[in-house]
Amino acid sequence: ASALASKHSNVHPVYSTVGGGKQSDDQLINLIREHDIVVSLLPNVLHPHVARLCIDQKTNMVTASYSSDAMKQLSEEAQAVGITILNEVGLDPGIDHLLAVDCFDEVKQKGGEIESFESWCGGLPAPEYSDNPLRYKFTWSPRTVLANMKNPA
Repeated sequence: ASALASKHSNVHPVYSTVGGGKQSDDQLINLIREHDIVVSLLPNVLHPHVARLCIDQKTNMVTASYSSDAMKQLSEEAQAVGITILNEVGLDPGIDHLLAVDCFDEVKQKGGEIESFESWCGGLPAPEYSDNPLRYKFTWSPRTVLANMKNPA
């Protein structure tokens, strides 16, 4: 992190433990207070903890993860304190959703109708690197990807 941060004058690496108790929460709270928005790229199981701290500090938050039940349960509290917590703001999910809606709108404007839609995001690995039963390389949590398949469209 330090090597990456050293390339930019306004980037400062911070090392912390999320959910590690009062001391780590105090460090996170101080960081959250100093900023207008929290961009969480943590594993999705840690987002509710960070979201709770953001609600307490009235700081907006975005994640690149699919929306979980735990995050949905915090929605009303976030709205009540006047902040936004927005999930699925990444490539997949995120940009792929925006591009799909744009495509749907264009088809409808031209009088067309969508009969079905499949979205493939990312890239499939070369056959020599496709060495698992799903023939897919995960760059994020496989559990999250598989769990999301149960969500409605």
